Amino acid sequence: MKEKDRYLEQLKKVIEDGEVDFRIIDTLNILNSKKDYYTTSSCAGRIILIELEEIGGKKESNIIFKSHEKVDYLDIWKTINNYSGSKMIFLIVNSPIIHVVCRDLKSAKELINLSKEVGFKYTSIVSFSEKIIVEVRSTERMDVPIIKDGVIYPSEDYVKLMVDIANQMIERVKKKIEKLNQNLREIE
Repeated sequence: MKEKDRYLEQLKKVIEDGEVDFRIIDTLNILNSKKDYYTTSSCAGRIILIELEEIGGKKESNIIFKSHEKVDYLDIWKTINNYSGSKMIFLIVNSPIIHVVCRDLKSAKELINLSKEVGFKYTSIVSFSEKIIVEVRSTERMDVPIIKDGVIYPSEDYVKLMVDIANQMIERVKKKIEKLNQNLREIE
Protein backbone atom coordinates (compact mmCIF):
# COMPACT_ATOMS: atom_id res chain seq x y z
CA MET A 1 0.00 0.00 0.00
CA LYS A 2 3.11 2.15 -0.16
CA GLU A 3 2.17 3.65 -3.54
CA LYS A 4 -1.32 4.75 -2.43
CA ASP A 5 -0.32 8.38 -1.80
CA ARG A 6 1.20 8.69 -5.27
CA TYR A 7 -1.94 7.29 -6.92
CA LEU A 8 -4.17 9.58 -4.87
CA GLU A 9 -2.14 12.60 -5.98
CA GLN A 10 -2.42 11.51 -9.61
CA LEU A 11 -6.16 11.00 -9.21
CA LYS A 12 -6.57 14.45 -7.66
CA LYS A 13 -4.80 16.00 -10.65
CA VAL A 14 -6.83 14.16 -13.31
CA ILE A 15 -10.06 15.03 -11.51
CA GLU A 16 -9.03 18.71 -11.45
CA ASP A 17 -8.19 18.49 -15.16
CA GLY A 18 -11.64 17.01 -15.90
CA GLU A 19 -10.20 13.73 -17.17
CA VAL A 20 -12.21 11.43 -14.89
CA ASP A 21 -15.79 10.38 -15.61
CA PHE A 22 -17.70 12.38 -13.02
CA ARG A 23 -20.11 9.47 -12.46
CA ILE A 24 -17.32 7.30 -11.03
CA ILE A 25 -15.64 9.90 -8.78
CA ASP A 26 -17.77 9.03 -5.74
CA THR A 27 -16.87 5.35 -6.13
CA LEU A 28 -13.17 6.18 -6.36
CA ASN A 29 -13.34 8.43 -3.31
CA ILE A 30 -15.11 5.74 -1.27
CA LEU A 31 -12.57 3.07 -2.25
CA ASN A 32 -9.59 5.35 -1.72
CA SER A 33 -10.84 6.32 1.75
CA LYS A 34 -10.55 2.68 2.88
CA LYS A 35 -7.27 1.53 4.44
CA ASP A 36 -7.17 -1.71 2.43
CA TYR A 37 -7.77 -0.28 -1.06
CA TYR A 38 -6.75 2.27 -3.66
CA THR A 39 -7.72 2.71 -7.28
CA THR A 40 -5.36 2.88 -10.24
CA SER A 41 -7.67 3.40 -13.24
CA SER A 42 -11.36 3.51 -14.00
CA CYS A 43 -14.16 4.16 -16.46
CA ALA A 44 -17.84 4.62 -15.61
CA GLY A 45 -18.97 2.93 -18.81
CA ARG A 46 -19.34 4.64 -22.17
CA ILE A 47 -20.81 4.70 -25.64
CA ILE A 48 -18.26 5.11 -28.43
CA LEU A 49 -17.87 5.03 -32.18
CA ILE A 50 -14.46 3.58 -32.93
CA GLU A 51 -12.59 3.46 -36.21
CA LEU A 52 -10.62 0.24 -36.73
CA GLU A 53 -8.09 -0.74 -39.37
CA GLU A 54 -8.96 -4.39 -38.74
CA ILE A 55 -10.99 -6.36 -36.23
CA GLY A 56 -9.03 -6.58 -33.00
CA GLY A 57 -6.61 -3.86 -34.12
CA LYS A 58 -6.89 -1.69 -31.02
CA LYS A 59 -3.45 -0.09 -31.50
CA GLU A 60 -4.55 1.38 -34.82
CA SER A 61 -7.98 2.40 -33.53
CA ASN A 62 -9.35 5.91 -33.27
CA ILE A 63 -12.32 6.95 -31.15
CA ILE A 64 -14.42 9.34 -33.23
CA PHE A 65 -17.29 9.75 -30.73
CA LYS A 66 -17.43 9.18 -26.98
CA SER A 67 -19.94 9.76 -24.21
CA HIS A 68 -20.19 8.52 -20.64
CA GLU A 69 -23.85 9.54 -20.61
CA LYS A 70 -26.89 8.64 -22.66
CA VAL A 71 -26.77 9.99 -26.21
CA ASP A 72 -29.17 11.26 -28.86
CA TYR A 73 -29.19 8.89 -31.81
CA LEU A 74 -29.01 11.94 -34.13
CA ASP A 75 -25.50 12.70 -32.80
CA ILE A 76 -24.43 9.16 -33.70
CA TRP A 77 -26.23 9.26 -37.06
CA LYS A 78 -24.62 12.61 -37.93
CA THR A 79 -21.15 11.35 -37.00
CA ILE A 80 -21.64 8.23 -39.12
CA ASN A 81 -22.87 10.21 -42.12
CA ASN A 82 -20.00 12.71 -41.85
CA TYR A 83 -17.38 9.94 -41.80
CA SER A 84 -15.31 10.02 -44.98
CA GLY A 85 -12.73 7.33 -44.22
CA SER A 86 -12.53 3.76 -45.44
CA LYS A 87 -11.97 1.91 -42.17
CA MET A 88 -14.50 -0.08 -40.16
CA ILE A 89 -16.61 1.79 -37.62
CA PHE A 90 -18.18 0.04 -34.64
CA LEU A 91 -20.74 1.33 -32.17
CA ILE A 92 -19.58 0.05 -28.79
CA VAL A 93 -20.89 0.15 -25.25
CA ASN A 94 -18.23 -0.52 -22.60
CA SER A 95 -19.21 -1.52 -19.09
CA PRO A 96 -17.74 0.20 -16.05
CA ILE A 97 -14.27 -0.94 -15.07
CA ILE A 98 -12.34 -0.07 -11.91
CA HIS A 99 -8.88 -1.37 -11.06
CA VAL A 100 -8.35 -1.60 -7.32
CA VAL A 101 -5.16 -2.48 -5.45
CA CYS A 102 -6.03 -4.57 -2.38
CA ARG A 103 -3.92 -4.96 0.77
CA ASP A 104 -4.30 -8.76 0.82
CA LEU A 105 -6.39 -11.68 -0.42
CA LYS A 106 -8.95 -11.19 2.34
CA SER A 107 -9.67 -7.60 1.27
CA ALA A 108 -9.67 -8.65 -2.40
CA LYS A 109 -12.23 -11.36 -1.68
CA GLU A 110 -14.42 -8.89 0.23
CA LEU A 111 -14.35 -6.43 -2.69
CA ILE A 112 -15.13 -9.17 -5.21
CA ASN A 113 -18.08 -10.42 -3.17
CA LEU A 114 -19.52 -6.92 -2.62
CA SER A 115 -19.16 -6.11 -6.31
CA LYS A 116 -20.71 -9.32 -7.58
CA GLU A 117 -23.60 -8.92 -5.15
CA VAL A 118 -24.81 -5.82 -7.05
CA GLY A 119 -24.22 -7.17 -10.57
CA PHE A 120 -20.54 -6.60 -11.35
CA LYS A 121 -20.36 -10.25 -12.34
CA TYR A 122 -17.04 -10.12 -14.21
CA THR A 123 -15.16 -8.86 -11.14
CA SER A 124 -12.00 -10.86 -10.48
CA ILE A 125 -8.37 -10.71 -9.43
CA VAL A 126 -6.31 -9.75 -12.47
CA SER A 127 -2.85 -9.53 -10.90
CA PHE A 128 -0.93 -11.25 -8.14
CA SER A 129 2.48 -9.88 -9.10
CA GLU A 130 3.78 -7.01 -7.00
CA LYS A 131 0.25 -6.02 -6.01
CA ILE A 132 -3.08 -7.76 -5.73
CA ILE A 133 -5.31 -6.00 -8.24
CA VAL A 134 -9.04 -6.59 -8.54
CA GLU A 135 -10.83 -5.53 -11.70
CA VAL A 136 -14.41 -4.53 -10.87
CA ARG A 137 -16.30 -5.01 -14.12
CA SER A 138 -19.90 -5.42 -15.18
CA THR A 139 -21.56 -7.36 -17.99
CA GLU A 140 -22.95 -4.54 -20.14
CA ARG A 141 -21.25 -4.68 -23.54
CA MET A 142 -22.26 -4.16 -27.14
CA ASP A 143 -20.13 -4.16 -30.31
CA VAL A 144 -22.07 -3.41 -33.50
CA PRO A 145 -20.44 -2.89 -36.91
CA ILE A 146 -21.76 0.25 -38.59
CA ILE A 147 -19.44 1.07 -41.53
CA LYS A 148 -17.17 -1.11 -43.65
CA ASP A 149 -15.24 0.03 -46.71
CA GLY A 150 -16.95 3.41 -46.56
CA VAL A 151 -20.46 1.90 -46.72
CA ILE A 152 -23.01 2.56 -43.96
CA TYR A 153 -24.78 -0.75 -43.46
CA PRO A 154 -27.54 -0.14 -40.96
CA SER A 155 -30.57 2.02 -41.64
CA GLU A 156 -31.31 5.10 -39.57
CA ASP A 157 -34.03 3.11 -37.77
CA TYR A 158 -31.49 0.43 -36.88
CA VAL A 159 -29.04 3.04 -35.52
CA LYS A 160 -31.90 4.53 -33.49
CA LEU A 161 -32.64 1.06 -32.05
CA MET A 162 -28.96 0.39 -31.22
CA VAL A 163 -28.58 3.80 -29.54
CA ASP A 164 -31.75 3.16 -27.54
CA ILE A 165 -30.31 -0.15 -26.33
CA ALA A 166 -26.96 1.53 -25.59
CA ASN A 167 -28.74 4.21 -23.54
CA GLN A 168 -30.60 1.52 -21.58
CA MET A 169 -27.25 -0.10 -20.79
CA ILE A 170 -25.79 3.22 -19.60
CA GLU A 171 -28.82 3.78 -17.37
CA ARG A 172 -28.48 0.25 -15.96
CA VAL A 173 -24.79 0.92 -15.28
CA LYS A 174 -25.64 4.11 -13.34
CA LYS A 175 -27.93 2.13 -11.04
CA LYS A 176 -25.30 -0.57 -10.50
CA ILE A 177 -22.69 2.04 -9.59
CA GLU A 178 -25.08 3.55 -7.02
CA LYS A 179 -25.65 0.10 -5.48
CA LEU A 180 -21.92 -0.59 -5.51
CA ASN A 181 -21.28 2.68 -3.67
CA GLN A 182 -23.80 1.68 -0.99
CA ASN A 183 -22.01 -1.63 -0.48
CA LEU A 184 -18.55 -0.02 -0.46
CA ARG A 185 -19.58 2.44 2.27
CA GLU A 186 -20.15 -0.57 4.55
CA ILE A 187 -16.50 -1.65 4.36
CA GLU A 188 -14.47 -0.63 7.40
